[in-house]
Amino acid sequence: MIRVTGVTMPPLVHVLENLRPADQEEMEAVHGSRYSVPVLADVIYRLTAQSSGWLFWDDGPVAALGAYAMTPTCAGVWAFGTPGWPRAVLRMTKHVRRTMVPMLLGAGFHRAECRALFKRSDTKRWLMALGAEPEAVLSEFGARREDFILFAWHSDEQANHPSRPERRSHLPLRNGG
Repeated sequence: MIRVTGVTMPPLVHVLENLRPADQEEMEAVHGSRYSVPVLADVIYRLTAQSSGWLFWDDGPVAALGAYAMTPTCAGVWAFGTPGWPRAVLRMTKHVRRTMVPMLLGAGFHRAECRALFKRSDTKRWLMALGAEPEAVLSEFGARREDFILFAWHSDEQANHPSRPERRSHLPLRNGG
């Protein structure tokens, strides 16, 4: 049974030191190939202390998930995990829908966004299952010029708000992905 706790430093470091290969690649694309796990863990821990973050446990910590204020009404959201991620992803999905989204809406956020490596089809599927829409390609955003996709959620999307523009179904890539 997967259990959920708040973020604490030693388990967070464990997750960061044991990332799935695809998550490791994405971390290096965002933070550079020589990023420091202790420094990154400290940044994440400080962000979660000011906002929200959770660890998902099986036999040990297998994934981390959280949100932070980018602006007073826009949250940045993130998630990453160890090879144990598949065992936790259903519980994480339920947690996002039942806890995280209502918490963000209650705090006054009308938008949440995240960036994902363009080639991560697993991430695209999960984010879209959670209701995210791809908004833009961030060409050469990564440290090694990897393309990313900006995904976003809007508080009014479920209500078919008339002011929402049509979503683009195809995002052009500068260098083909």
